[in-house]
Amino acid sequence: MRISKLFLGAVTILGGLVFAQNNEGSETFRYESDITRLRSLVIHSLYSHKDVFLRELLSNANDALEKLRLVSLTDRSVLSAGEGNVTIEINLDEASRGKTGQIVIRDTGIGMTKDELTRNLGTIARSGTSEFLKKAEEGQGVDGNLIGQFGLGFYSCFLVSPTVRVSSLPPATSGNSEPTQHTFVSSSTGDSFEVFPDPRGNTLGRGTEIVLSIGEEEAEFLSVEKLKTLIEKHSTFSTTFPIYIKERKTSKIPVPPPQSPVEDGDPDKFADDLDTDETTPKEETFEEVQEESWIRVNDKAPIWMRDPKEVSEEEYKAFYQAVSKDDTGEPLGWSHFKGDTGSGVSFRAIIYVPSSLPKEFWSKMTSGINNVRLMVKRVFITDDLGEDFMPRWLSFLKVTVDADDLPLNVSRETLQNNRFLSQLQRILIRKALDLFTKLSNDQPETYKQIAKLYGNALRIGLLESPKDKVKIAKLLRFESTRSEYTTLEEYVENRKEGQKQIYYMAGVGEKAEDLARSPFVEKLFARGYEVLLLNLPSDEPMMASLDQFMGMTTQDVSKKGLKFGDEDEHEAEKKELEAQKIAFRPLIDWLKKDLAGQVSDVTVTNRLVTSPCTIIVDSYGWSANMQRIMSAQTDSQDDPMFNMMKNLPKVLEINPKSPLIEGLLERVLDLPQVEEDEDDDVKRTSEEEEELRETVRVLFDTSLVRSGFSVADPTTYFERVEALLRRTLGVSLSAKPKINIRPAPPTASGPIPEDEEQKIEFDPSNMEGILGDASQWPDWNDMKEQMAFGHDEL
Repeated sequence: MRISKLFLGAVTILGGLVFAQNNEGSETFRYESDITRLRSLVIHSLYSHKDVFLRELLSNANDALEKLRLVSLTDRSVLSAGEGNVTIEINLDEASRGKTGQIVIRDTGIGMTKDELTRNLGTIARSGTSEFLKKAEEGQGVDGNLIGQFGLGFYSCFLVSPTVRVSSLPPATSGNSEPTQHTFVSSSTGDSFEVFPDPRGNTLGRGTEIVLSIGEEEAEFLSVEKLKTLIEKHSTFSTTFPIYIKERKTSKIPVPPPQSPVEDGDPDKFADDLDTDETTPKEETFEEVQEESWIRVNDKAPIWMRDPKEVSEEEYKAFYQAVSKDDTGEPLGWSHFKGDTGSGVSFRAIIYVPSSLPKEFWSKMTSGINNVRLMVKRVFITDDLGEDFMPRWLSFLKVTVDADDLPLNVSRETLQNNRFLSQLQRILIRKALDLFTKLSNDQPETYKQIAKLYGNALRIGLLESPKDKVKIAKLLRFESTRSEYTTLEEYVENRKEGQKQIYYMAGVGEKAEDLARSPFVEKLFARGYEVLLLNLPSDEPMMASLDQFMGMTTQDVSKKGLKFGDEDEHEAEKKELEAQKIAFRPLIDWLKKDLAGQVSDVTVTNRLVTSPCTIIVDSYGWSANMQRIMSAQTDSQDDPMFNMMKNLPKVLEINPKSPLIEGLLERVLDLPQVEEDEDDDVKRTSEEEEELRETVRVLFDTSLVRSGFSVADPTTYFERVEALLRRTLGVSLSAKPKINIRPAPPTASGPIPEDEEQKIEFDPSNMEGILGDASQWPDWNDMKEQMAFGHDEL
């Protein structure tokens, strides 16, 4: 790294910065090349709107005041300078009346020393707030309303100002009784910045002053009304301390006419009096006077402290945008309430339901854990209550809680174990469920969006919160064979006479129409029974956990135990089924023997209409859908329990009215008994039985696939299908395809010849041709030089 010869003094490296000290006490620091490039990226790519600069700088000012408040808890002397005022002031310089001018933002906060100015403003992503938090946690264990966690907000000022001047003065303390005010100066395009003692002296008393130079292109920000609008938009609710802006108004005051002195004995005196027409009004003159006054912009009380009846819908939405840091998003609903934990601590809270989920919400375990902001007497304490405070299935909610009576200096660990927090958690869960219930009743169209966005989360909530499972079950929405959007309560209302089961068919990722075509559903659908069609991963375990709802039990239609509820009322059907069991006994016995080890039983069923057969599992076994879910676990294959559940014997149910099953029965009945002394006729009979066995195995494997299970040996399965097709077409099973395969060339020897046409040599001077018009990229020329340098070295 090179430093200009204009800089005098010894070169020193400090915290990744290179600087030189001149004879006048001013120090000029040079940004490292990587930092310069990163700063350019932050300025031009991080923010989509220029007006966020004011929000970021006000957040920093609020942080400085918050730090001062925390320090004052142990050292009251820090408030002596500045007469104890804790404010943020915004002033437009006199020159701001034209097309150019300055915006001055001043706070009376903790201020910065020379070293802090150098480190915090001269290094990207080095946040003084983060460092302060670390020190505070190691010391008193207190958290404050500290917004700047990433050290990037300050650089937003370059969105509107080519140059920035920051003057700062820390308060006098026992360790530094006479601090010095220093100034930091930097430009958006330069590769260096200066830090020097402020030539004006200690003018601030305490705190920090930021001066932004505004050019013609950004002249819109040189308006008091514009700045007030931005403050109201971004900082009305999120900034704790008062924000004042100086307004200048021009008024006109009448000026009395001058009185001309008249000397005694003037001959024209009386003549003038006679000529004057008293009825003619005298023309008044006015003088323009400029008046200045400080106006508080964020003068509204915190929204959660107000009566919900007095808060407008627009105010609720504005507060949501502030807490979610989403300037365009709108909540799907909210709940504003007062509460009492029962242990003597009362609080006020607002719960919001966001209109979108972060993409990484389900994949990133820490997503959503900072969505609960805890305050005490309107002072922010923390938003890090731990992963276990709000259950995962409700962690998407945006919550602000303001308690009346909690100590300010509690540590994070203490908060996690505080009785108030455990009681608060339960109250928030109940209020969230009440909010969902209210929205489902009062705003059904809005609740459709909630059910689509958060339906999976609510299903998980039913699994994890046994106490609330009935209330959560009423909030769930499903597709079914009757409706695209139904509830469990509606399902119960539409039940058939005698029906005591809630039927459901589960299949992860499958479409509802495909689930409705399952052989498990066809008899229920044909008879007019409603079946829930579930395709989310949490559906099947959730229904198994629910077990009962409003007196009805849940029934997976792919398992044993399916009942219609009217079997006892139709004696004819019962007698018919009993007769079918007797008639198909030879086939059942033959199938049990042939499929021994693969099925535990073969039964005649009345659940099928057109399908010849299906595979079911016992009520305690895993369905095909559950097997797929468990198989997706990376370590499931080595789990003995997984292998045991996967290999539990299944039940083959046959449809006695299927022509295919009737044909199988006839074939079995036609099989003659095999004798010990085999002759030609016996060999022919054995071949027929073997052919029947192959047909049954194809039918069994196909039923496994249709029932959602996987075939144990897919290769053998397809070989059997091919053999069956050959028999159908009259093709010999021994017929072989005509094979004529050309062998590969002999083994190559010698080096591989170089293909000159395919050789591409990297030419950094032609990067524009490869990447297009990259000259507009930040620091493009520097990048070309570095790549050319690296290429030459190679």
